[in-house]
Amino acid sequence: MSCYVSVIIPVFNEEKRLPVTLRHVVDFLKSQPYSSEVLVVDGGSTDGTKAISESFIQEFPSLRIIEEGKRMGKGHAVKMGMLSAGGEYCLFMDADYAVPIEYLSEFLSLIKKEGGIIVGSRALEGSILEQRQSFIREGLARSFGILQKFILQLPVFDTQCGFKLLKGENVKQLFSKMVYDCAYFDAELLYIAHHYGIPIKEVPVRWKHDGETRLPIGVGRSVDLLIKLFRIKKIHSKSVHKIQMKLPTRSTKKAPI
Repeated sequence: MSCYVSVIIPVFNEEKRLPVTLRHVVDFLKSQPYSSEVLVVDGGSTDGTKAISESFIQEFPSLRIIEEGKRMGKGHAVKMGMLSAGGEYCLFMDADYAVPIEYLSEFLSLIKKEGGIIVGSRALEGSILEQRQSFIREGLARSFGILQKFILQLPVFDTQCGFKLLKGENVKQLFSKMVYDCAYFDAELLYIAHHYGIPIKEVPVRWKHDGETRLPIGVGRSVDLLIKLFRIKKIHSKSVHKIQMKLPTRSTKKAPI
């Protein structure tokens, strides 16, 4: 590993929100005793996103920009960043700074005890929602959570909070198997991890909704997500089963006395 912590931030036309996010992240990481890097993964921005990212490199040389020439989904951007990261621990977070970077300290402490993946959550007791989503968005998110729980049987209440820390040793194993590039890749990631026996720890966080969110809502979107949930289960349940079938079985014969 080339550093202790990698922070991955997927972006697309984020010239308005990115300066504040990078300022908080860079200031926090500079104050820590461990080595770190920031990977800004630009999914084809056409505004000043790249220039803003570059403006932080002089004071934080371990900031890297990964560019994709065309528009890509958030899931693809996170995957690119995670697979390019060199950290012993890898955090991905949203460009809107919905969850403060200071939670990284708590997450690092927990991942050493719990292992696997530490997941920020807006749904647990102790979570603080400083600014809530609209009534419609909250209703749809709640409905999605219920359907997801029923279909995927994940031990997680909030899969979509964009603040997750993984052990670097698990990154390639998980992200190399991911299929979907959309914003709801989180459910796929956690489903794969759960079925490979990688521990998942959900932690309450302070979260603030950004009114400029680009995630669309509507009936068509909901139907698409429902279809993807079933496909995630079908695709990855089969792959895990194949691997389990290849594992040597323990002999039930008694050893000679």
